[in-house]
Amino acid sequence: MTKVKDIIQKLQAVFPEEIASSGDPVGIQIGSSDSPVNKIMTTLDVRPQVVEEAIRAGVDLIISHHPLMFHPARNLNFADPQNEMYGEIIAHGITVYSIHTNSDKAANGSSDWQATELGLTKVEPFCLDDDGIAIGRKGRLPQTMTAKEFAYYVKDKLDLKMVRLITADNQKPITTVGFICGDGGKYWQQAVVDNLDAFITGDVYYHTGHDMISAGLTVVDPGHYTEQLFKVKVAELLARWIQENNWQVELCVSQVSTNPFQDLF
Repeated sequence: MTKVKDIIQKLQAVFPEEIASSGDPVGIQIGSSDSPVNKIMTTLDVRPQVVEEAIRAGVDLIISHHPLMFHPARNLNFADPQNEMYGEIIAHGITVYSIHTNSDKAANGSSDWQATELGLTKVEPFCLDDDGIAIGRKGRLPQTMTAKEFAYYVKDKLDLKMVRLITADNQKPITTVGFICGDGGKYWQQAVVDNLDAFITGDVYYHTGHDMISAGLTVVDPGHYTEQLFKVKVAELLARWIQENNWQVELCVSQVSTNPFQDLF
């Protein structure tokens, strides 16, 4: 019988928990490493509708990018929807394992996957974390394009309905680009230090956008949900390991959209 710890051992080799950013709650969120695994689901987020999907599918191990618990529960009063979700997970014997910034920082992890999606060349580490490991990547576009063309390029490459462009000049030539997956707005000044033409990250705040423009930096905000690539890429790794190790384990990718925003045009 394949156990959670067998899966974690493989995941740890690719996404070591020890490289996660300080304070990032990665690893087992709920459950036990000794629990048997018959079916795995990969997901970006663990939200009530994802848990319902997992229960219907008979999943006993959820692997997520965003941690289930960013903050410890103060109680387990099920009147709180978050606590009710924890109760459902426990009641159905589901283990939840999260791989967050250790995926962003890992070689051949989230940052490298996005660099490939964006078609960047001469890819290098970008924005060192406290441990000296880069949390993002930088590189060169296949060809120089204007800021506005670049925004549409990102939209197309990441298969998005919309992006936000932050720039003082729509015609500014863009060749070199840095990015942080998810919400990396606090790192934008490193793009200026590195003399990059543009920066990509989600969840840029209004006033931060003004600061970026004042500094002469062009930024494309594609939103946070671009990280859904995680659930597909990790499923590909798991499928290979299932075959190589002859695990009698089923695998599925969550089909629920956990994007809280609707793009209306």
